[in-house]
Amino acid sequence: YIYFTGNVFVVSLAVADLIVAIYPYPLVLTSVFHNGWKLGYLHCQISGFLMGLSVIGSIFNITGIAINRYCYICHSLKYDKLYSDRNSLCYIVLIWVLTFVAIVPNLFVGSLQYDPRIYSCTFAQSVSSAYTIAVVFFHFLLPIAVVTFCYLRIWILVIQVRRRVKPDNNPRLKPHDFRNFVTMFVVFVLFAVCWAPLN
Repeated sequence: YIYFTGNVFVVSLAVADLIVAIYPYPLVLTSVFHNGWKLGYLHCQISGFLMGLSVIGSIFNITGIAINRYCYICHSLKYDKLYSDRNSLCYIVLIWVLTFVAIVPNLFVGSLQYDPRIYSCTFAQSVSSAYTIAVVFFHFLLPIAVVTFCYLRIWILVIQVRRRVKPDNNPRLKPHDFRNFVTMFVVFVLFAVCWAPLN
């Protein structure tokens, strides 16, 4: 199960990352060459929407991966039931539904505007302070808190296993599982460091 479910979440994360390469980034290059946005309001809104979809989708997928790894390593007896093939696909659908729900309000509050500093249409924090606070909390701080909790619990278990404090629990902690965990932890840290200044 771990190979299917783990790969499903990673593929979903890859899709989130590729969204910006398909539409927003080419428009960013156009803005760089023209030293400003020359493509009109509609393209700005679509580009900003897809940019937000990619960022929020990445954050939510990273959160989903952290929860998946946490359940696999720290709650191994319940894992197969929690992450059956069907349930895993449902979780992916839920992640993207939540992503759409999180980003759609931007179209109605007028927060998608061109930012000359980054040559792209993106979320403008100056539109509404209350909305900005809500966005930062629900789209960044809360997911980061969940991911941090999951990885801290995994690290604690790793330390316990290394010290053989709980040898009878027989947790799923094979070498390749540990490598996968470390890889995703590094991805999370780099993502948080890169996006924190923008939030």
